[in-house]
Amino acid sequence: MSRRILLCGVLVLVAACSTLPPKPSSEKRPLRVVLFPYIPDSAGDGFASLKQRLEQGFEQHHPDVDLEVVMNEKDDLYDLADGGTLEQLFGSGPKAAQVVEVDTLLLGELVEKGWVQAVPREPRDVIPAARQAVSIQGRTYGTPTYLCTNVVYARDPAIHTATDGRSLVRILSGIDAAKRPLATNYSGSWTLPAAYMDAWADTHPTGGLEPALALPLDPEATEVFAGVVKSCKGSDRANPCLDKTYADNTLAEEAFALGQANGFMGYTERLFPILKAQPAAALPQVISVPLGGGTHPVMFVDALTVSARCVEDCSSDALALSEYMSRPEVRTLIAFSQDAPPGSLPRYLLQASQAFYQRQPARSDPMYQQYLPIVRDARVFPNQGYPGNRKALQTALLKELQAVPVADSASE
Repeated sequence: MSRRILLCGVLVLVAACSTLPPKPSSEKRPLRVVLFPYIPDSAGDGFASLKQRLEQGFEQHHPDVDLEVVMNEKDDLYDLADGGTLEQLFGSGPKAAQVVEVDTLLLGELVEKGWVQAVPREPRDVIPAARQAVSIQGRTYGTPTYLCTNVVYARDPAIHTATDGRSLVRILSGIDAAKRPLATNYSGSWTLPAAYMDAWADTHPTGGLEPALALPLDPEATEVFAGVVKSCKGSDRANPCLDKTYADNTLAEEAFALGQANGFMGYTERLFPILKAQPAAALPQVISVPLGGGTHPVMFVDALTVSARCVEDCSSDALALSEYMSRPEVRTLIAFSQDAPPGSLPRYLLQASQAFYQRQPARSDPMYQQYLPIVRDARVFPNQGYPGNRKALQTALLKELQAVPVADSASE
């Protein structure tokens, strides 16, 4: 029973209860959530409209909570260093948040450091493999939100006949020999090892991906993967897919959109800048990218995690927020840019919610209905071991690809 009802009862002024003024906002319980800023800014307003819609939607159902949504592109949500971004967000200082959306590649490290807490129930209504991504030693540490998997976009339907990395290069090269077969970004100690692990999964289609973290590199997967990477070289022998030319910008997407490349590889949401660069273009063909000796999709999973410092009422509020963010209508709001002006491009973000794909507009959307079979069959990247092994993998891969001297990779 709330304090307000008790007061009304003691004073025998029950009829007056409905006329009492609402609690001042200062009495609301604050809840701060940091969400991934690595998504298309459909409204072009720094996510202001999206943050407002999420705050208002949640507070409508939970008027006793003052929700603050943070989406800051300057926050490096992969920074595990001492005193770094994630330690600050899960700490007690001015940047502290109670809920943080993270890539589950980092989950094992967050649990080991004691920064996040287990949640009381397994996620419901999510793509089955996403449950694995938030589980460590039988305990659940997050609520899945987004899925990410590498796909190939191409204009020619022949792309659907690709069965491994070799046939992928052969098909793309045959579309127009004068153009680059595949534009993408392999550079960086997070990106290149993940692409190799994707090739490993294509080559070894069963079981978990944990063995792909270990050196030496798998020779069968590496041979095919190296052929795909090197196919990006131009007539000048430069490789923009690996030398950072295509890193951290939209040049690879624009190369495909403007007809300079026969295909593009990346996450599904990169269709947003492709269509933005060429608004009149028809929707492309899409397949799960085969990078190794076969084809089998793997996916990353992003999830909402709760700070270990968030207890009692805070923990209940955080769970309520996670449930709200999991609603198919909220996932639809984000995926279809409903925070942006009418007619805005969808964000083409893969959603963990199964119900999302069964309701409109996703149910009749030509791209989301092609994405669904890919993620349904996908395995997940390990939620332990990747951060600590990525640089050793990168060094070994760069040596194999003869891209740069091994010593030059240490700072990436």
